[in-house]
Amino acid sequence: MDIVIKSQRDYHKLFQIIQEGYQGAPITIHLYHRFLEPMDILILTEFIIFHLNQKVEINLWVDNAEVKGYLEAIGLFEFCSSNYHEPTELKEIASYSAMPLRRVNREKMNYYIGRTQMYFQTLCDRKDLGMLDITLSELINNVYDHSNSPIDCFVFCQYYPQKGQIKLAVGDLGFGIPKTVNNYFSNKGADTVSSDDAVKWALKLNRTTQSMPHNAGRGLDTVCSFVKVNKGNWKLFSDNVKMTGNGSRNHFFDNPIDNFIGTVIEITIIVDNLEELETMDVLDW
Repeated sequence: MDIVIKSQRDYHKLFQIIQEGYQGAPITIHLYHRFLEPMDILILTEFIIFHLNQKVEINLWVDNAEVKGYLEAIGLFEFCSSNYHEPTELKEIASYSAMPLRRVNREKMNYYIGRTQMYFQTLCDRKDLGMLDITLSELINNVYDHSNSPIDCFVFCQYYPQKGQIKLAVGDLGFGIPKTVNNYFSNKGADTVSSDDAVKWALKLNRTTQSMPHNAGRGLDTVCSFVKVNKGNWKLFSDNVKMTGNGSRNHFFDNPIDNFIGTVIEITIIVDNLEELETMDVLDW
């Protein structure tokens, strides 16, 4: 089977195959993108890993030489051709200012987040990256508290030195926020709401569909607050909803990717707007 991907909308072909269930000949993805955002990396990886778990062979053919070189440099081909479990040690990719694409479970979460913060600290000297730690932790915990994803959480982070930005993306193939929230309402005997309103509900402080989640219902609210303070922006794709915002105001649209499964959140951090690290004066006695 051949799948041609020329734009973001074409990802619907990948999700449709997951929905229908596929147990056939090898699948070849023909990728024609000229530039890949972190969320693009996650969507492609989720599709590949899902089918590798189903014993379906996946081949990725990349039209653009620079894009192919980038995917090789961030370790996508290596990651998907091995057992795609995170190793004991992480390999940084200094030439592309990225943290390697990783499958992150709760057992390795703190290790991955700590290494990510340490790595970006070398690129963003004297900037306080504490909120990067908190944001990643909240997003990863959200996956394991709520999504029931058939695959683990996937994370990819990229630094863009010319733009002075860090982009981080977290994704899963679980139920998605609208379905999860409305299932919660139904189980409580409450009326269900529109997909947009379900996401808005999840964004509010102390809203959770679990009795004792690891992040105590603060996950998306924490992320939203950080984006607002940083004057960055974020994108959320979940079920049939696309949301973009800057923390102060979020805009909701129909998801341009039909058949979307799960949730992908991509956050853009403005490095210049991060607080400066506190320094201690050394006194000569």
